[in-house]
Amino acid sequence: YRESGDVGRPAILQENTPVSEAFEDMARRTVEELVQRNKDLPPTEITRITTMAGCSAVN
Repeated sequence: YRESGDVGRPAILQENTPVSEAFEDMARRTVEELVQRNKDLPPTEITRITTMAGCSAVN
């Protein structure tokens, strides 16, 4: 599989190889977990910075 990467085609982009199948499985499971997380938890809230006190950029 390494030879493909040496000629500019990453092994992960090959089809039906152990590496590509493992990556596809990991990506699929990650999406499944994110979908489940979004069903189970409230939406993520934006954190708003209300003061710059203590920030070294403020003089």
